[in-house]
Amino acid sequence: MLTNLAKWHAALPDCTISANPRPDGSFVIIVKSADGKELRRVLPDDQKSADQLIRRVRLDLMMAKGQPPTREVIGTIDVSNLPTYTNGRLYKTRAASLWERRRLAFKASAT
Repeated sequence: MLTNLAKWHAALPDCTISANPRPDGSFVIIVKSADGKELRRVLPDDQKSADQLIRRVRLDLMMAKGQPPTREVIGTIDVSNLPTYTNGRLYKTRAASLWERRRLAFKASAT
């Protein structure tokens, strides 16, 4: 379950973590770091997103403390599922898709 706070405590050992229910049935996780920074995030419905949310909270805590993010934290963020204004899919630009089509055409002609 997403409100399994043991998973959150293991991922963020130096923080105080609690969860509050919302009227719509979801939960808000509250993370308080040792230096007083507090983050509130709504927990997603699926487990994969909870792991991503833990990494995102870790990144947000680093940014709030003024630390540069480490490669470990940045490298684990899933960029294929970035939030958009409409929460829709991210589409490639016309130039990016043109280069991809040329690359695929070149691979096909080489074989």
